[in-house]
Amino acid sequence: MSISCILLMVQFLHAQETIKVQRKGLIFGTSLGVAYTNLVFPNKTEQATNLGLDIKIGFMLNPKTSILLSSNVSIYDYSGFGRDRKRDFGVLSPSVQYWLNNKLWLLGGVGLGGDNPVFWDIKNPEDDPLETKYFSGVGLISSIGYELFQVNEHLVIDLKARLMYRKVELQEGKTSGLSYGLLVGINFY
Repeated sequence: MSISCILLMVQFLHAQETIKVQRKGLIFGTSLGVAYTNLVFPNKTEQATNLGLDIKIGFMLNPKTSILLSSNVSIYDYSGFGRDRKRDFGVLSPSVQYWLNNKLWLLGGVGLGGDNPVFWDIKNPEDDPLETKYFSGVGLISSIGYELFQVNEHLVIDLKARLMYRKVELQEGKTSGLSYGLLVGINFY
């Protein structure tokens, strides 16, 4: 029985190599995973491990290069002014994704860094205006990914390592931070 399972798995993995992804036209992807965030505030440093999320939409320039608008978020626990709450450490940026080979790719972009409320943790915004306060600055994103599974010529599941940097002026002053993430994504070409 176990030999049959191993042979079936080897055949399945070998069959994956024969699927050719058709990268052309519009591209849409989303990823979900875990992110570790390290923030430096004027008077303290905070670390958090929480949810990481990405969404990207764009267009394939050729089979190896795409131009994207990517939104990258890492949730963290904020303990500054007001009550302790969840906020998002994010970067919204125009990005370029380049495939080094059929499965391995790199992504990079520079854009708008943000520190924003997380919608599920907003309480009494009329009493505390910081509940819905958005802060912006500069942000950088870089990722490396590997396409694990090709469902068909238009759908791919990948694994990516992500690094984000952003510098934002918060209520307590200038704050900067790095966020490292490991995410699993679904991409449509």
